Amino acid sequence: MTAPAKSGPRAAATASLDVLLTEPAVNGTRRFIAPRAIAGVAGGVARRPHRVIGRAAGLGNDLARVAVGRSERAPARGDRRFGDPAWQHNWLLRRVLQGYLSAADAVDGVISDAELDWQTERQARFAAGNVLDAVAPTNFPWSNPTVLKTIVDEGGTNLVRGAKRFAADFAWPPQLPQNVDTSRFEVGGNLALTPGSVVLQTDVFELIQYKPATEQVHEVPLLFIPPTINKYYILDLAPGRSVVEHLVAQGMQVFLVSWRNPDESHAHFDLDTYVSAVLEARDAVAAITKAPAVHLNAACSGGIITSGALGHLAAEGSLGDVASLTLFVSALDSTRAGTAAAFTSRDVAAAAVAE
Repeated sequence: MTAPAKSGPRAAATASLDVLLTEPAVNGTRRFIAPRAIAGVAGGVARRPHRVIGRAAGLGNDLARVAVGRSERAPARGDRRFGDPAWQHNWLLRRVLQGYLSAADAVDGVISDAELDWQTERQARFAAGNVLDAVAPTNFPWSNPTVLKTIVDEGGTNLVRGAKRFAADFAWPPQLPQNVDTSRFEVGGNLALTPGSVVLQTDVFELIQYKPATEQVHEVPLLFIPPTINKYYILDLAPGRSVVEHLVAQGMQVFLVSWRNPDESHAHFDLDTYVSAVLEARDAVAAITKAPAVHLNAACSGGIITSGALGHLAAEGSLGDVASLTLFVSALDSTRAGTAAAFTSRDVAAAAVAE
């Protein structure tokens, strides 16, 4: 469900959702470095050796400038790995950083020079991104200034704490590092605090109607369809960071679908099931508010499902039931749908379904 990403190893490496989708689809058995990608890059390099020689010469010149302190290389804005001031002010760490960035750009250039088809190129950039991320100087305590300072400040207890967290992260599936401490979040405590109530419950979803926050409300209501892989409160986070809270404050009548967490007994759920659920929720909102048409806002997979629902309404001549459609991060054309699509094959799809 991701739009075509920008090229470059860092762009591929930052596609965390793509990584999480690709790895479980094959039950963890697919290699991070695809043989096809390696063969493709090697073949491209063999056909254009002068380009590789040029890249190598450019890298050598770049590293020479780094060594004498004349390089202007700097990390991309927003790269939090190198946020510590020591990366800029410490002469040794600055050279380590600039050398790393020079090597990364050289790898990026070699992949571009190979002139691969889009699928092989994405696989190659994904593999390169994994390797480059693994060898980043921030990953090693002896070359990470933040870690070094913390070791001194805490007498090394941070290393013990990190080892415990590492063991906990890999003790349970999917054996990936946690991005956040989930124990700090509680639905109804510091998440999903906008007042509302369930007005419809089916085997597939619950429909939440939020309490108006203004004396007058807009006539046409709004129905949110969230992703099927997220909780409904992705749209109702903490106060001040809630889309629902903002909209009710603007006088909107807001409704939101909360998808059921399916288990093995719901294996029969398919696209038709979810499209029918969207249409049922729309009809319920229209009946409750006495409005002939409803605004639909949908995100990610919810947007794909809702787009299918609108196709059905259009075929029936009932498109007037929808006042407007707004999509959030919903890729409807998956011809080149990023890293996940580049790794997808019939075997991967079959493995995902079997899993």
